[in-house]
Amino acid sequence: MKYYTSTTEFNCGIDLHARQMYVCVMDRQGKKLVHTNIKNNDFSFFLKLIQPYRHDLTICCECMFGWYWLSDACQAAGLTFVLAHALYLRAIHGGKNKNDRIDSEKITHLLRSNLIPPAFVYPADKRPLRALLRQRLFFVWNRSELLARINSHQLAHNRVPPKQSRSNRDPWETALLVAEDHPIRQIALKNDLAMIRHYDHQITQLEEELKRLTRKTLARDYSLLQTVPGIGENLGLTILCEIGDIERFPTVKNFLSYCRLVKGTVASAGKIKGLRGGKLGNPYLRWAFGEAAVIAKRDHHIIGPLAQSLEARMGGNKFKANTVVAIKLARGVFFMLKNKTVFDPDRLVKSLSKV
Repeated sequence: MKYYTSTTEFNCGIDLHARQMYVCVMDRQGKKLVHTNIKNNDFSFFLKLIQPYRHDLTICCECMFGWYWLSDACQAAGLTFVLAHALYLRAIHGGKNKNDRIDSEKITHLLRSNLIPPAFVYPADKRPLRALLRQRLFFVWNRSELLARINSHQLAHNRVPPKQSRSNRDPWETALLVAEDHPIRQIALKNDLAMIRHYDHQITQLEEELKRLTRKTLARDYSLLQTVPGIGENLGLTILCEIGDIERFPTVKNFLSYCRLVKGTVASAGKIKGLRGGKLGNPYLRWAFGEAAVIAKRDHHIIGPLAQSLEARMGGNKFKANTVVAIKLARGVFFMLKNKTVFDPDRLVKSLSKV
């Protein structure tokens, strides 16, 4: 765990909510200078409260759903803003009593004591593109749920699900409706099919717009990623937007940890007791590299056999084998984006052969 080092004379901790924020300002010695609740998140009133201290002030709040506006407002006002990692922070400042007043004071104490675990403040100008990409993923996952439900419905009535093509769903829809003879179940099936059609239309439009915007701003990195086996246009979009600036990761280990591809260990008295932290990091990157590993195993003429032999050495554990391939792909992506080089399949083959 890494901590933020505050260098200012005054520190401000904010317990932020949707309609209010509890503010605490302290000096270096821990003396409380401001400790009050601000209704309706009135940032103008907040600036008046901290006016005597804003010349040498650091502001910190916990990473929750509504921090975007506060980060942007602090940046516009020329104030230093730190985003605290919510899960790590909870582990540090837990106590018997908990309320907004106590939380804001504890955040301030941790900030002035250099014990704030920082989270990455994603640049405001890049957030809209990332939000649009995550909207596409949300639509794709919802469509997958509908398709899986239709498939399960066919199996529940002892029918072989007809083959489908994403480019032309007409034959698949016709076969489904012909096989379903119950009028009420036909209504339910038509509703699901209509929603799938709508998702198809929206996803296609989103993908075209996302590709256009990405080629306009990140054309070089976008082209580099598509040289990696298993990473196409859509996965390349996800990886690029979720990474942001690759320079924020000092080492490949930091990058793999952020991608949820490695876990931490729990050790005591020199013995490893178990693993932890599997859900710390970016879930979208974990999903993207997992998908890339599956596609690379399926489509690449060299990676496929190597992954199969790796799976056999792991006792048939497909999940572990896929994770190893995903880790190797992520390592390659890290160095590609760092050095601006194309993917080297020979190095991947050598690293998989050594596992």
